[in-house]
Amino acid sequence: MSKFDRVAELKIRFNSGKPNFNLLDTITIRNLRIAFQVTKSLSWSTNQASIQVYNLSPEKRAKIKDYADEIRLSAGYAEETGVQLLFIGDSTQASHLYENPDIITSIQCGDGERILNQRTISVSYGERVSARTVIQNVADQVGFNIGYFAPSADVVYKNGFQDLNLAKNIIDKATKKLGLTWSVQNGNLYILPFQGSTQKTPAIISQNTGMISTPQRYTYKRLDLWRAGPKQGYKVKTLLRPEILPGDKVRLVSQRIDVDQIFFVDAVKHVGDTWGESWYSDWELVEL
Repeated sequence: MSKFDRVAELKIRFNSGKPNFNLLDTITIRNLRIAFQVTKSLSWSTNQASIQVYNLSPEKRAKIKDYADEIRLSAGYAEETGVQLLFIGDSTQASHLYENPDIITSIQCGDGERILNQRTISVSYGERVSARTVIQNVADQVGFNIGYFAPSADVVYKNGFQDLNLAKNIIDKATKKLGLTWSVQNGNLYILPFQGSTQKTPAIISQNTGMISTPQRYTYKRLDLWRAGPKQGYKVKTLLRPEILPGDKVRLVSQRIDVDQIFFVDAVKHVGDTWGESWYSDWELVEL
């Protein structure tokens, strides 16, 4: 892909301080230099994005707050996919660097930051409430759409369930009760099996679909900490692929190392610069 084919778009919806954002108070940034680094994983910590925009107008720079604005980053290829959603999150820090002749606006973001790390809620349910009901109700209460909810036994709290806590801690308790795990991807809550994935059709990663160099075999020992033992996997670099999320399946095909196998995505780092050389995704793939 030519770097002239790269496109990125940034939408910033400003936090008015009210429970709901004012939909009219939004700016869309295109046709400026936009650079980014986005890290996503199945960890329950928030996915992170670092975004730099060059030479915003003074009026737009003045609107950007230090935190709590909604940030929506999309990127892709002008002649093929167009812009695709890459990240949604809440700003956690913003600054403006004057580096003559450029003014660089830097925004740090967390996916679901306002809900996961700042939203405390109170819940109370009667006898024999199911853990799945608790999760669905908490998601509804804080405004999470559930992108995927893995099948599970209908486990119940025999004596009911009560808690006053961060929303993420309540979700964590209930998913563990079901023997599941969870993460937030682009503002949606995904409830997944341990060592499992969503039911989306596996995306193909191969030389024909933009794989760069040869996959690197490795043992993912970190899984010992919270899953059942280390797993074999691959580290793979591709051209930018915004559409694949942690928890999705991929089919890795490489004739050079004689592999044609289904894996799930445990983590990814997207790096891009509309005026620079970077426009790629680094994947950590783990055996199912």
